[in-house]
Amino acid sequence: MRPTAAIVAVLIVSFVSACGTGESRTAGTTGASGTSGGSGAQSSSTQPPPPAPMTFDCAKPANKAQQLVCDDPQLSALDRRVQAAYQQALARPGADAATLTTAQGAFATVRDGCAGFSDLRTCVLEAYQTRQVELALEVPNNAAPPVVTYNCPADAGTLTAQFYNDFDPKTAVLDWKGVRVILFLQPSGSGARYGRQGSEYWEHQGEVSLDMSGTKFVCHTQP
Repeated sequence: MRPTAAIVAVLIVSFVSACGTGESRTAGTTGASGTSGGSGAQSSSTQPPPPAPMTFDCAKPANKAQQLVCDDPQLSALDRRVQAAYQQALARPGADAATLTTAQGAFATVRDGCAGFSDLRTCVLEAYQTRQVELALEVPNNAAPPVVTYNCPADAGTLTAQFYNDFDPKTAVLDWKGVRVILFLQPSGSGARYGRQGSEYWEHQGEVSLDMSGTKFVCHTQP
């Protein structure tokens, strides 16, 4: 089942991993050999692949969020992966270019908006991780995990979840009252805990405590 609607929390807005390819070139010379005992030597060198393009020009960062991405190797790598996944999505037969472009622009707006947050890096990191998940969910024929349905208080609304354990980081995609919420696995001493800035899912022995941007309630997994 593909969740509907938009994303909550700090996102409007990810996981497919994609990198540029490079060629390796081997050059060498081999000496002549014979019964007198000739010897040969071979040397090789590998050209590193060119870096994948980024979503913006690091020569002209427009704000503190972009400057952080340029200065942070992990965020730079995430930026390149998101850009590569976006280009792959555009290249698929039948791709809805207008929708993809709008979503990519929304992601960039969220990322750049992190410049006003006190925890700048976490905000930027989650923006990239969210966009990775969004793009991964759009890959055709990807096997979807089972949908887990919860019993929640009537005033809390409906809740389902899918857990993508093959994503990095592991991801919970919730559908809460028709709104998609993307959360990432967090350290936990007990139970399964997923979260992001402003939202949290914490399951222990069938009881799930949730905080959806300040709306707190408890649900139970259906038997």
